[in-house]
Amino acid sequence: MLLLCLLPPDGVLSDNEENYFQLGAHFVLAAPISPYTAVVDGAWHRVVNDFLLGGLVHVVGFGAAQIIARALAALAYAAALRALFRRFGLSTIDAILAVVIFALMGQALIGGEWLFNGYEAKVAAYALVLAGLAMVLDGRSYVAALLFAAAIYFHFLVGVFWFFAAVVFTLIAERGQWRRLLPPMLLFGALVAPILALIAATRMRGGQPTLDPTLPTPDVIYSFIRAPHHTAPFLSLDNFLSQWLSGLMLAAGMLAICLAVRASAREARLTNLATWLALLLAYLFLALVPSFLDRHTGMLGKFYLFRPSSLILLLWLALLLAWLNRLALPHETTLKSLALLLVLPPFLLNAGNRVAGDLARGGDLGIDKGAIIEILRHDAAPAALVLIDPALDLGFLDFERLSGHPMLVSWKFDPTNDPQILEWERRMEFRGALFADGCADPLRYPVDFLVAQPEHAAALAKTCGPVIYSGKAVALLRRAG
Repeated sequence: MLLLCLLPPDGVLSDNEENYFQLGAHFVLAAPISPYTAVVDGAWHRVVNDFLLGGLVHVVGFGAAQIIARALAALAYAAALRALFRRFGLSTIDAILAVVIFALMGQALIGGEWLFNGYEAKVAAYALVLAGLAMVLDGRSYVAALLFAAAIYFHFLVGVFWFFAAVVFTLIAERGQWRRLLPPMLLFGALVAPILALIAATRMRGGQPTLDPTLPTPDVIYSFIRAPHHTAPFLSLDNFLSQWLSGLMLAAGMLAICLAVRASAREARLTNLATWLALLLAYLFLALVPSFLDRHTGMLGKFYLFRPSSLILLLWLALLLAWLNRLALPHETTLKSLALLLVLPPFLLNAGNRVAGDLARGGDLGIDKGAIIEILRHDAAPAALVLIDPALDLGFLDFERLSGHPMLVSWKFDPTNDPQILEWERRMEFRGALFADGCADPLRYPVDFLVAQPEHAAALAKTCGPVIYSGKAVALLRRAG
């Protein structure tokens, strides 16, 4: 039930889900897709998820697909967390406390990562990783290798990092007996070889992009322009102080507690877990070094060096609770019950507010969007290109799937392959210039309609064409000529 609160299957797609569900739908679509679609990413590192999710969307539709995917994710997480927390020696109330406190802490230390928010490829990968870690703690290395390999087919970066983290834990627990790891590692290598070959082949087939001297490099666009909150702690001093420093300070405190647990624990498994988590937290600090050296080029951005921070936080909370259990504090159950009474109300309030916000989303914007779609359905060619005002971007993430018309570009729908990143930036600059300065013939892209803020519509109409619909939130213009 807690996980369903964090992954509410309400049928209202989040911004990330709009991107990944539409990518999945495109992946399995037999009909040709408009070259001017905003939903584009030629990466193959989520191939299994794109295939399964796209198939589900085509069978039941987007809203029902979200309900099914989130519900299945909650069940998978529940089973995997139950297995993992039992290996930590946690009770049910401990597990509830860990998840609730994790959620109230924002699910992240640094880098804006999360585990429980919506459904996308990494969610399935994390569920498999959690199950794999449970198997590692049981010493079932072959089953763990299968689970980590499956995670890689859903999300490459998540599966790779946590497989090697699991290897490190096994080396700690086995006192460096690395020979025992060779057979499961060879099994893992054989299982992931096909996806590695596929990714390598598609990257090589794409070749090096032709760099445009008027644009930044693809790495700079991806790491510093589009996703610095995930990838670039040293983008600026203000960025570091406001978005990264507090999380790093918390991580330092967590590292100190891990060392204290390691020094005081008498149980071998708890000592091993504390050592392992101390190393994982140390990794976050060590990752700052290449990030600092890469602060001008952005070459490491696509590797998301700080992505593991969210799961590290959850594992640390489990370790802390396991350690407190070993201390055998007086009135332990009463204290835990009181703690639960304190943290559950804000958790449930946040969950309720989120669902209420999802269900109430739209307002005047939703009414105007529906009116625009109805106009386009009757008066526009099927492939007509509709350009959305940058200020309205986040309110129109569902526009292509609802209207069937391409919208060229969206800030949210950023690709990961270099040629597509450059094209995304060209389209972003084109859109920004058009809505700032008006239309200048000939346009680089064959725009047929513009969706603009009503207060700007009259100025745009002077160079772009007449306003054919004006509502409270948006106006629709038809391109002249």
